[in-house]
Amino acid sequence: MTTNLSPGFLAAEVEFKKANTDEERLAALEEMLSTIPKHKGTEKMCADIKRRISKLKESIEEARSSTKKGISHHIPKDGVAQCVLVGAPNSGKSSLLNTLTAANASVGDFPFTTTRPQPGMMPFQNISFQIIDLPAVSEEFMEPWVMNLVRVADCILLLAPLDDLDSLDPVIGLLKASRIEFAHSFTEADYHSPTVTIPVIVIGTKSDIDESGDLFAFLRELYPAYSAVPISILQPDAAETIGSILYKTLDFIRVYSKAPGKTHNPDQPIVLHHGATVIDAALEIHKDFAENLKYARVWGDRTFEGQRVQRDYTLSEGDIIEFKI
Repeated sequence: MTTNLSPGFLAAEVEFKKANTDEERLAALEEMLSTIPKHKGTEKMCADIKRRISKLKESIEEARSSTKKGISHHIPKDGVAQCVLVGAPNSGKSSLLNTLTAANASVGDFPFTTTRPQPGMMPFQNISFQIIDLPAVSEEFMEPWVMNLVRVADCILLLAPLDDLDSLDPVIGLLKASRIEFAHSFTEADYHSPTVTIPVIVIGTKSDIDESGDLFAFLRELYPAYSAVPISILQPDAAETIGSILYKTLDFIRVYSKAPGKTHNPDQPIVLHHGATVIDAALEIHKDFAENLKYARVWGDRTFEGQRVQRDYTLSEGDIIEFKI
């Protein structure tokens, strides 16, 4: 990314990442365009922002037309990331959603039980992930709006029932046909190109039938390029297991802010990505706060107690920050 971006641009970029609606994303992109330094080094960025603005305006107009017809499947983002359950009919999506969250999704033995997106919140330590159960993906039938929700998700949880591994290939084919590619982690992701690249985790469901582990081993042989984990809805630590792999795949770190003379609240982390700096943490609090920031003091494994650091200091998991404005 081009250097010397203004605080106003950086603040607008954070607002874009935090946005829950297309309208909020559009406002943030327009602010990014108005505050980005205009020179040769930012020409490509400006062109990309303009393209994304145009695409969002079209999307908003389409959504407004659909709303007038009484149809809307938009799910506002909640928690630290929005993750979608994608799988073939009877792959166990709804059962897994009920296991991971407090949702009460309908579960049936017949295919296509899920007819609309069903969200739930999955707690993981002191944060939460939003998990969304989507209608089944199938060559026989697929709701036309399903892929739109997949494209805007932060991560795909791709379900592979261990008693029917043949069902996964057609699902992957339909995703790729919809210009959705897979990444191993957030650092490899590209959420804004015409062909989006989204982190994917393969969930080997119904692992309770696989006592020897042979079926899951076969799954790994079939799809060695993807991160995978075996899960059963009977597993008491299913949420902890999936939360751990999501946290790693999305390259998250948690840091904590504190006021002078006070202790930090361990239940209120600031969630960032690896490589984030003090100014990134400040921007998560408020853009005006970030603009007025002079320096910070940090308590962590890589510093001595209350070490003074500058705005561009790279943070680590568990750092405690005292901002000075």
